[in-house]
Amino acid sequence: ISQEDYDTYLKDLSIEKVEAEIKEAEKIADITIVMPQSGVEYSLEPTEEQQTVYRQMIDFGADIIFGGHPHVAEPTEIVEKDGEKKFIIYSMGNLLSNQRYETVNYNYWTERGVIPEVEITKDGNRTYLSNVTLHPTWVSREPIPNHTYYDFEYGDMQAYDFQVVLAEDYLPDGQYANQVPEETRQRIETAYHEMIELLDLKW
Repeated sequence: ISQEDYDTYLKDLSIEKVEAEIKEAEKIADITIVMPQSGVEYSLEPTEEQQTVYRQMIDFGADIIFGGHPHVAEPTEIVEKDGEKKFIIYSMGNLLSNQRYETVNYNYWTERGVIPEVEITKDGNRTYLSNVTLHPTWVSREPIPNHTYYDFEYGDMQAYDFQVVLAEDYLPDGQYANQVPEETRQRIETAYHEMIELLDLKW
């Protein structure tokens, strides 16, 4: 692409460009949120580069980093800057996808994600991140009876209904705990606890 189009449209992780854009956002924004795509697919830990670049984003003025790309979740980090807490999640995992245990090398992590709930408080001229709550998710995949779709390589294929569920709703005392088979409920409960442990939020 032309240099003009690159400068205008492409949002890559060139650190000079990242710094300039975050500092420009800081001039007009109460809270600056960055959603970078970086890291190694299916890795449960961030790379050194992710850690370095995301922390630099905080130094440049970002308040919240919602990372993505690895297709599995990666831990969170709280950074203290200027007396305030800043939030990094290195990867939020998959929200809605067909990357499940049955389809991606028997990897339970690909069917899991997290919705970070952030509380932002405005006090006079000060706006700051005042709390973070993590809501692990799980993807349900159920065959749709008598429904198929055509795949050019494989022909007629079974159609599925995909739904994203909040894992907390399927804990033993959750509001939907009794609405799925116990084996499924236990799979969701395991996902919830393993995600909370991996994310390791220390607010």
